[in-house]
Amino acid sequence: MSVPGSYESSITVRSSGGDGGGRATHITLSGNPSKFLQGHNVFGSDDLLSLVYDVYKIVCSSLGIVPRLSDLRKVKEGDYRLINIDINYSFELPTRGDVLAWIRAMEFKSKTRHGRPSKRGGTLYWGKSSSRWALKVYCKGEELEGGKKHRLPDQLKETPIAAWADNKLRLELRLLSKEIQELGIGQARDMTISRIETLFSQYVKRIEMNEQIALSSKVQLELPVKFQSTYIHWNNGVDLRSILPESTYYRHRKGLLPYGIDIGLRKEHADRSNVIPLIRVLEAAPVSIPDWAFEQGLIHSSARA
Repeated sequence: MSVPGSYESSITVRSSGGDGGGRATHITLSGNPSKFLQGHNVFGSDDLLSLVYDVYKIVCSSLGIVPRLSDLRKVKEGDYRLINIDINYSFELPTRGDVLAWIRAMEFKSKTRHGRPSKRGGTLYWGKSSSRWALKVYCKGEELEGGKKHRLPDQLKETPIAAWADNKLRLELRLLSKEIQELGIGQARDMTISRIETLFSQYVKRIEMNEQIALSSKVQLELPVKFQSTYIHWNNGVDLRSILPESTYYRHRKGLLPYGIDIGLRKEHADRSNVIPLIRVLEAAPVSIPDWAFEQGLIHSSARA
């Protein structure tokens, strides 16, 4: 069943185990603890044990479950199993346009051991169908403007959250049960704050990418989707006659001319004043949680400034 949390969020609760007499011995929680407690997941706490402990108390109260003191102590100390783990951090770029251009560049210029990434909507995935681990990246500002599932609740729309998220590149790591077991994460207490940060960094480094790509291209952002990859190749000096079918080449040349782009004139040298190494973004530290989030009570109390 679903247990409502802050604002419009909820956590799914299932009974599990058995005592031989038809009664369950455990509960399994599934959902986003930060969103359940805060009403949003734009930023949050890395203190997994504190998040789950507070969620557990609310769930028990909502369902009329009276936990024993020993149960409370086990949950507080992280004496329970993790089925999967999502670790999320945000990186800041100058504008939302830069975020979208970076994601498009990664679509063509990156890979992991899973191979090239796949894209669905505005989200790029590495290992989307893997049974072990996966990474995804998207524009957090754009996501907040999407479907009802991701929009901020009405009570938070007047806060600075949406404006802060506008130029944030969101990168998420998902670890599934097979990977969790191989990593030796037997109990939740093994996921300390430092280990969460280390694991995120280790898996992000598995993304292999070309060194650089031009960002902040106003023209590129205005192009129809069907022409964007052609523009990226042309902007990086690729001879499009050698890679495109003749009919496609002439159709794209005609379609791009109204934007002041003639792919018939090979661009030998990209504008280096507008080039950012892709890897530099991921090597940078994730953006800090803003001070106003703490001042306005928009983040869980266990978060670090």
